[in-house]
Amino acid sequence: MHLKITSQFAKDFKGLKDNSLHEKLKEVLESIKKAKNIGDSNHFRKINGNPNAYKMGIGFYYVIGILTSTNEMTLMRFLHRDMLMNVLNQKQDGKSKHF
Repeated sequence: MHLKITSQFAKDFKGLKDNSLHEKLKEVLESIKKAKNIGDSNHFRKINGNPNAYKMGIGFYYVIGILTSTNEMTLMRFLHRDMLMNVLNQKQDGKSKHF
């Protein structure tokens, strides 16, 4: 599966100061690259409102927001779980373009 990273995801990643979280994310990215499709990992959970949107927990409080297509996975955001829910709620209200 082809893996893409948005500039917003990169900005979220750079904003984190926790090195152990950086290492966990690198391990997860390697496992995602090896996956043939989204079903190869049981760590993804659907996000309501978009049939191609998923989330995946990293560490205890952080979540990756992912959009998928036939052979491509795009990492959209890397946020604290409360912040991701705020972004998704704003999107549903039509206020946000980030996810």
